[in-house]
Parts: sequence; C-alpha cells; structure tokens
Amino acid sequence: MIHIKREVKLALTAIAAVIILIWGINFLKARALFDRNNVFYGIYDRVDGLKISSSVIYRGYSVGQVSSIRFFGERYDKVLVQFTVGKDLEIASNSIAAIRSSDLMGSKSINLIPGDAVTYAQSGDTLRTELELGLVEQLNKQLEPLKRKAENLMVSLDTVLVALQEIFSEDANGNIRTSLKRVSSTLDNMEQASGTLNKLLKTESARISDILENINSITTNLEGSNAEIMRSLTNISVISDSLRAVNLSNTIHSLNRLLAQADSVVTKINEGNGTLGEVVNDDELYYNLTAMSENLNKLLTEFRNNPKRFINLSVFDFTSGRSVEDAYGVVIAETDKPLAPNAALYTEYPDLKQIRRNGRFLYLLHTYKNLKQAEKDLKNVQKNFKEAYIVKID
Repeated sequence: MIHIKREVKLALTAIAAVIILIWGINFLKARALFDRNNVFYGIYDRVDGLKISSSVIYRGYSVGQVSSIRFFGERYDKVLVQFTVGKDLEIASNSIAAIRSSDLMGSKSINLIPGDAVTYAQSGDTLRTELELGLVEQLNKQLEPLKRKAENLMVSLDTVLVALQEIFSEDANGNIRTSLKRVSSTLDNMEQASGTLNKLLKTESARISDILENINSITTNLEGSNAEIMRSLTNISVISDSLRAVNLSNTIHSLNRLLAQADSVVTKINEGNGTLGEVVNDDELYYNLTAMSENLNKLLTEFRNNPKRFINLSVFDFTSGRSVEDAYGVVIAETDKPLAPNAALYTEYPDLKQIRRNGRFLYLLHTYKNLKQAEKDLKNVQKNFKEAYIVKID
C-alpha cells in the first residue's frame, strides 16, 4: 500500500479548492470554463431587471446566458448586454434579441426571435434589439383607455349634477311652477278651442257639406275642360315660340335706331338746319311763299279770263313736232336708292341730274339734244368714269 504524505494531500486539496473556486466564479458569471461559446451583443435603452446569468431563450429552449451588462455611449444613455449562445446553434444575421418577462414574478430573459436572412450571425456580432413591456406596463397600457373613459364619465356626471342642482334650486322651482301653470293654461285653452270647433262643426255641418259639394263640382268641371285647357296651353306655347322666332330684341334695337334718327332730324329742323329747317323757321320765306301763292292765284284767274294773252308762252316747237329739251344723257352712276343731298358725287358735280329708270336711280353728268354730241363727249367722260354710258331720256 502506497503511503501518501501529508504535504501532498494538502497540496492536492488546495489545487482542487482553487479549481472549484474558479469554476464556481465562472459559473456564477455564466462563463463556461472549458467550453467556448458564441458571444453576441445587444444595445438597449434600458434592461428592466435583466441581470447577469439571465437565460437566453431560442424557440422556448434555454441556449445561453447573459454574461455582461454595462453602460454604453458618450453619456451612458445606452446599455450594452453581452450574452453567450451554444457554439452549435446557428441563428440568422437579422434575428432580434428581445428582452421579455420569463415568469409572473417579473424575471427577465433574452428571447431570440429568428430572422429570415440566408446568412448566419458570427460570434461578436451585435444583433437587433427589442424591449417588451412588463406585465404591469402592459396592464397600465390596456387600462389607460378605461381610465380616460372613467374620467370623462366623472366630468359628465359632475356637469349633470350641477345642472340638476340649478334646476332644483329655489329660484328654478319658482320658474318650474310658473311654466307648469302656463302649460296647464295652454291645455285648458286647447280644450276650449276643441269644444268651440266641435260646436262649429255641428252647427255648420250643412254649409260645410255644400262647400265640399261645390269644390267637387269645380274639380269635375276642370276635369271636363281638361282638353280645352291643354289646347289653350298649346296655343300659348305656339305664341311664345313665334315671339322667340321673331327676334324681338333686334326689332327693338332697330326701332330705337329709327327713333334716334327721327329725333335727330326733328332737332335739326327745330334748329333751322337744312332746307326743311329753313322752311319751318324762316318767317321771310313763309311770307314769300304766301305772296307767290297769291300771285299765282291771280295769274290763273287772269289766264282763265283772258287765255289769248298767254298763247305765245308755249314751250313746244310745233314746226319740228318734238320737244326742244335735251333727249340724251351720259350716266356716271347707278343706285338702288337715291343719294343723299350731301353725297360726295353731288359735292364734286353740283349740276348732276337724277332720273329713275326701271326702279333704279341714274345720275347724268351732262344732257344733249342729239346722239352724236353725246357720243362725242362720252369718250372724255369715260376717262374718269369707265362704266359711263349713254341713255335716252323719255
């Protein structure tokens, strides 16, 4: 039998104690002593009770532990969480490390939500993070709408109570009594009116019957005259269509222009402009015309009494058998309506003569006694008027 010395036993015991101590410390820190795991990181705004050695859950199974939690950022406004996962577990690179409640006591764990990426996360990568609300926060969130509704209900109840208090106050009671009295009085008046109406219907029932019969007769007559009414309406429609076709607006405008022209002519006559104006306004011309009329009357009386004294005033040449007046003329213009006295043609040729032939007005520059003289002068006239021609004066 081998005898082990006491010093060796103490050394082996110390070594075993150190190993157990190191293993225990790493176990408490969720570090494997001999097994190397994949390490991942997550950055959170807060961890809400997550601690070192909290479990890492993947599809409901614990696959690792939280190994480190420390503040991160320039102002330490973020929390960096380091956790380990078994080396054999491969997770998608877009997986989410969500902090969630693991039990009803409020313990937290990291739940790995698998992503759909075709690549896998490598040890040392930082995963996307998510923070699930706790049970108390979820309950508060669900109760918040009920809380608001309860507050609104309390406000409404307070308003109703205030209104009821005002209604049943002493001043309001007096108003309510007055209103009820008025309602009662109104109902009494309606009852009296109803009784009066019943009496009227009883006493005047015969007259009302006659009125209804007359109304029935009128409606019957109207029904019998329906065809005549339709014909009358048709005639009115035809008349309105005729008036529309007449273009009454243009007619009124034309009448207004005609009245304006007539007013202008009358104004000129009153002012003494033109021949007619001078005739109307010139007293001397009036007296001359009156004197000429008296002299002509005397001349006719003398001619009737002594015709032989006027026999030598004949304007006919009896030897030649025709009038000594001009028989031909040179026409330089032809119109459907007569030219105005102030027309440019009259201004340029004051001796211009006008005759009417076949409904048109001809204007003669010169007149001649024989055709040869007219033809000779026509060539000179056609230099200025190419359309000039000779016409025989009847």
